[in-house]
Formats: sequence, C-alpha cells, structure tokens
Amino acid sequence: MRELKKSLWPYKVTLPIDDSGMKIDEIELWLGSQLGVFKGQWNAVYHHRTTDFYFRDAGMATLFALRWK
Repeated sequence: MRELKKSLWPYKVTLPIDDSGMKIDEIELWLGSQLGVFKGQWNAVYHHRTTDFYFRDAGMATLFALRWK
C-alpha cells in the first residue's frame, strides 16, 4: 500500500469507500471549500476499498474526521 511521507503529511484519516453512500466527490468538494486545492493542505491516496486522506495540520485532520467518520 502506498503511504505519503510523514514529514510532509503527518496526519492521516482512512475512510472506507464502498457502496454505502459515501461519495468521494462530495468529500473532495468539501475539502476544497474548507482547505483549498488538492495537494495544498490535503492529499489523498485511493485504494480498492479505502481512501487515505492526509493533512498538514492536526486540527484540519480532526475536523475532517469529525465530519466524515
């Protein structure tokens, strides 16, 4: 499994992405409105059944987890 450099992206939240209704597009739109562009303050690595979302800031990772987990 691919992991991003912890020195650049120290905070990770993993979400299950399946047919239960969680839409990756909806999550990415929310991230864009809250944190700006992809690879600025957030990043993502897509896997078969999960997506790892990475953040530069602990507070933003916590806000994301509270909203989407």
